[in-house]
Amino acid sequence: MKQSFISLGDGYSDLFELEQLMKYNHARTDCLLFLHTTLEATPKTSVVLIMNPTEDGNFQAMYSIFEGMNYPYPTRNKRFDLVKSWAEQYNINIKEFDVKAKHYFYEDALYHQYLIGVLRLQRVIKPMH
Repeated sequence: MKQSFISLGDGYSDLFELEQLMKYNHARTDCLLFLHTTLEATPKTSVVLIMNPTEDGNFQAMYSIFEGMNYPYPTRNKRFDLVKSWAEQYNINIKEFDVKAKHYFYEDALYHQYLIGVLRLQRVIKPMH
């Protein structure tokens, strides 16, 4: 199975594309992830919408906005609350993990491989067959 991150961007307007993905594909959605970089001086949070694998082609899309919002704890922020409310509206399971920041990796592909490894270990996505 091929599992790939599809980057939506890192801005505020990209969140509304994520909302549309939830709205029109919530039946196909597996879960919503919040990935926190808590060890940074300024912690950030990434949002990843993980879809169930396609029936044909054996492909699993993971729509992502990497480090696009401020870390929401202990003080909540509007972006986090907005995305969380969308997931709750469409009954999408929410998961949260702490991960390394993107800047530790020389290339985006290496960061994506690291995240796929973390998600497989946590049984969020299926192992490679």
